[in-house]
Amino acid sequence: MDGLVLGSRWKHLHLDWLEPAALTDQSPFLLAMQAGVPVGCLGCPPDLPGVSWLRAFAVTSGVKPEAAWQPLWELAASALRELRVDRVAALPIEGWFESLLAGAGYQPANAVIFFERELTRSIPSSSLRSRPIQGEDERALLELDHLAFEPLWQLSSDSLRAALIQSDSATIIESAGGLAGYQITTRSPLGAHLARLAVHPGHRRRGLGRSLVLEALQSARQGGLSRLSVNTQADNLASQRLYRSLGFRETGQHYRVLETRLPKL
Repeated sequence: MDGLVLGSRWKHLHLDWLEPAALTDQSPFLLAMQAGVPVGCLGCPPDLPGVSWLRAFAVTSGVKPEAAWQPLWELAASALRELRVDRVAALPIEGWFESLLAGAGYQPANAVIFFERELTRSIPSSSLRSRPIQGEDERALLELDHLAFEPLWQLSSDSLRAALIQSDSATIIESAGGLAGYQITTRSPLGAHLARLAVHPGHRRRGLGRSLVLEALQSARQGGLSRLSVNTQADNLASQRLYRSLGFRETGQHYRVLETRLPKL
């Protein structure tokens, strides 16, 4: 199945930690067949109740994307309604997929914008003490994550585990009442990426987010990398102010978030 998805001319892959192979045994993951051979697929299993992202769509060469999309989406939408999902979102990277979504009734709902900071400049020291994330922290991390984000952006346990496996730096700040904030940073040949930053709503405006971002910057520079990137939602003005205050600049890269609502059964 990886060959169909990754080798296809027309393909959409969601920007997250889950590989296409991890979707195939979940519902809905659907195939378009031609003479008994798979020529297309659509995967959008819900991570959390009521919400689903379009995580994978692909068609082989010689098949028009719209020809495979329409029947696959109709089946997927029906399956999602059976699963009590009424909110479906997508992060189209290319225009052809955005056009398919628009034709299916998806509407612009938000956008993801990207920032980066060069690591050659001086980096202030983090003012708060943190510790590495450990396996036994998973339940508390999920609780914190779900308090910090609205449902569309919350992590499932599978996504959190995948993020931690791929992390280069993953730390938390604790308070007397439990976990107060955490960050997960990954690395690639292009540099480091602050993949997740969450602060408990009851601990905001106390410098935790700033300390966690500074920690990510310091860790990336100590690892020999030259820049740290991060993305956030266009309507998350607080996070944008934080990143700008620490020397991050917009890269100009941004993707629209499209959504549709499914009628409830």
